[in-house]
Amino acid sequence: MALPLYPQLKMTLEKWLMQIFERAARQELGPFAESPRFIQHEGTTHRYNTVEGQERSTNYQEIMLEFGLDRAQIVDMEFDDLLKLVIEKGREFGGQRARYHYQVINEVTEETGNVVDAKGQPVTLELLFEMFEGLHVAFDERGNPRLPTIVIHPNMAPRFQELVQQADADEASKVRMAEIIERKRKEWNEEQDRRKLVD
Repeated sequence: MALPLYPQLKMTLEKWLMQIFERAARQELGPFAESPRFIQHEGTTHRYNTVEGQERSTNYQEIMLEFGLDRAQIVDMEFDDLLKLVIEKGREFGGQRARYHYQVINEVTEETGNVVDAKGQPVTLELLFEMFEGLHVAFDERGNPRLPTIVIHPNMAPRFQELVQQADADEASKVRMAEIIERKRKEWNEEQDRRKLVD
């Protein structure tokens, strides 16, 4: 007598395991986890507009995982082992995606010249201000800046916290940051006015 196949249970389990896989992958994406996503059903390139209004296109990057289990492994595998494997492979997949995103950011910033190089020296407030000068800053409908996420190596976190505290305690630094934000607000408003004229 043949065992029942339980097709509905298989589909439910597969869907649940894919959700766990995707959640594990998203955890590895860091700031890219919040990026907008969409499905493109055909074509091999993606077209987009830069903040300067230039149209660009990029080829898609293939990201894939391969793994297999032989029958002996499956027989000895418990459900917890399966969950661990799905999470491990999800993280591996997310890590590949994150590395690709950082690679693209490095290429774009090099191409546009939007790079601040400390040349091996410790990061200073001056370098931090120089970095902010090069950033594109958007503003919400109330005029509040939506500052971009800054991604740094974990070893750099204490130094950046120190610089933020230093800037908070220094009146001249507060004034300088306010001036930068005001210039960015003016640039944003001009950019929005140009968009309204085009629309």
